[in-house]
Amino acid sequence: MPDSTGQLASRIIELETELAERRRAEELQRALYEIASLSVADSPEHEHYVELHDIVGRLMYAKNFIIATYDADDGMIRQQYLVDEDPGEVMESFPFGEGISSLVIRSRLPWLLDHALFQSLVEAGEIRAPRGLVDFNSWMGAPLIAQDTVYGVIIVQSYSTDVTYTQADLDLLNYVASHVAAIVARWQSNIALKQANDELAASAETLRLLGDVGKDLTASLDTLAICKTMERHIGALLPMDAFGVALLSPAGDALDYAYYIEDGVVDASNSYPLDHPTSLAVLTFREDRELTLFNDPQLANAPSASTIEESAPIRSAVFRPLIANGRRIGVVTVQSHQADAYGERHIEVFRSATAYAAIALANADAYATAEAARKQAAQALHDLHQAEAQLVHSEKMAALGQLIAGVAHEINTPIGAIKSSGRNITEALGSALLDLPALLDELDAAHRVYFSELLTRASRPKAVMSTREERGIVREVTAQLEALGVAQPRHNAGLLVQLQSHTDLEQVLPLLRHPAGDRILNTAYGIATITTNADNINTAVDRVAKIIFALKSFSRFGGVQVWTGSDLREGIETVLTIYQNQIKHGIELVRQFEEVPPVRCLPDEISQVWTNLIHNALQAMDQKGVLTLGLRRDGDNALVSITDTGCGMTPEVRERIFDAFFTTKPAGEGTGLGLDIVRKIIEKHGGQIYVTSEVGRGSTFTVSLPIAGVG
Repeated sequence: MPDSTGQLASRIIELETELAERRRAEELQRALYEIASLSVADSPEHEHYVELHDIVGRLMYAKNFIIATYDADDGMIRQQYLVDEDPGEVMESFPFGEGISSLVIRSRLPWLLDHALFQSLVEAGEIRAPRGLVDFNSWMGAPLIAQDTVYGVIIVQSYSTDVTYTQADLDLLNYVASHVAAIVARWQSNIALKQANDELAASAETLRLLGDVGKDLTASLDTLAICKTMERHIGALLPMDAFGVALLSPAGDALDYAYYIEDGVVDASNSYPLDHPTSLAVLTFREDRELTLFNDPQLANAPSASTIEESAPIRSAVFRPLIANGRRIGVVTVQSHQADAYGERHIEVFRSATAYAAIALANADAYATAEAARKQAAQALHDLHQAEAQLVHSEKMAALGQLIAGVAHEINTPIGAIKSSGRNITEALGSALLDLPALLDELDAAHRVYFSELLTRASRPKAVMSTREERGIVREVTAQLEALGVAQPRHNAGLLVQLQSHTDLEQVLPLLRHPAGDRILNTAYGIATITTNADNINTAVDRVAKIIFALKSFSRFGGVQVWTGSDLREGIETVLTIYQNQIKHGIELVRQFEEVPPVRCLPDEISQVWTNLIHNALQAMDQKGVLTLGLRRDGDNALVSITDTGCGMTPEVRERIFDAFFTTKPAGEGTGLGLDIVRKIIEKHGGQIYVTSEVGRGSTFTVSLPIAGVG
């Protein structure tokens, strides 16, 4: 009976042990399930660590519980969660190598320590004693290892002698840690991925902002505007309490601050010679290197703004040379009252922004230099909207200067004709009209009719005759008058030819045989002279008006340009009028014009195209040869061709003729801008220009323009 009782008790103990183990296994299984469920979180939050603590606490004594992560890149251990019975304990971060956590991470093994073992490991150098008081009774730590990487450590400890951990507890903690490690690894991967995505988004945003910086900076050609634009953008991207741009002086011996602002106050312009001993901008420029200073004595020794009262000392500053086209043009600086204000990312952004600024400032300087040179070379050229338009106008004025002599001759010729005709009219009035009333009284009705017909024939348009042709006709009429017995046959023959009455002598014979025959012819000749010279005056005035109109059309420039339909033939003819003096002295002009509808364009600019091309053609022929102008339609385009029989071009020259500043003319006779301007104008109009040429035979330039215009 006693044996049965003992067996029963033993069996009960076995069953209780089995039940406890089963419950513990179930608890462990439930714990692992709960740990796994935490993996759905993208990143750890405080409540997640609280749940891990609760799970471990159900498996073992864990009133003092720590989870710490390890960053191998920066060698730091950071406590992410800490619960301790000592209210003075707070989470901290410390370098790898300190404390028991470093031993667990370094060995990649779980450790079970009591105070005595801890002291022996410290004395053996295995553990570098942690900061603060170590007063635990029992301590366990297991590494968080996943995919052969240590992500941290999980720690439980007891201060009470009533709780001492066993190897079984350590095995359980290590088992739990292996599952926790997978979650921590996932969390850290997610955090790293989020950081990478955030950095990528920040980089993309920075690139966008830098693109805006470049666009805004290069949109201006004003130095002060560029400096202010850069200040605005840099202030949005970096910590900034002061900003400045210093540029190399025109003499090249100093840095002149074009702009400096600190705490919102703009300083007066300052200048520092390149041998200044303490100017950081000068040092940066002189040594051609970036200068980054944090809490440096050089900042305190540097010269301060002359008109700004410093609110706080500058503790951080970056100075960077401005380099454009391989040439140092100045220095830009960004400064802060904060210590260590600028990280590597800030400096990279600053470098990119200053690269744009250097280009913009170099462009502004080049523009200012070119603008000054243009104003000095041509005081009359002002208020131009853009540099390219100014070059077009300069080229047009240069071409106009070459035409002055020819145009003066063209105008002087009709003016001379007007003066001569006026003098002839004055003389004729005295000899003809004053005698006309008395003469008409002496004529009967029949002779008056003959006289009227004579005047009618004299007023008809005359066929152009050479001097030789006229002399031959006078000889023939003289012989006829001699045969008819007319007095003074040679004199009368000359008058009849001038009066266009030599072809039908029967109509004038009654007048010749009249007693007042000499007065009749002289009076008719005088009246005809008045009529002819009046016509000459009208023709000359029309000629002068045409030349003046052509000059006005040629030289018209400025104001608001308007796209409008333009007759290309009319524009070409206007240019030909300007060059008529050169053309008529040795140039054979051939027009091959077809009907083409008006082309939508800027007429002034297109007129400049014909001017440059015709001018070049005349020069290529040395003012002697055949100039052929063609105009025809090709689908939706109008084609204009200008062909000369000049010297032609080699293939090497032909490849470069549209390059700016390339010219084959002697120094002082060409700028090399004419064909570059022509090409730009044509491209602006959506057209194209082609050239064919053969040395010794001439060249042909063909311009294609869309009839409907662009846009």
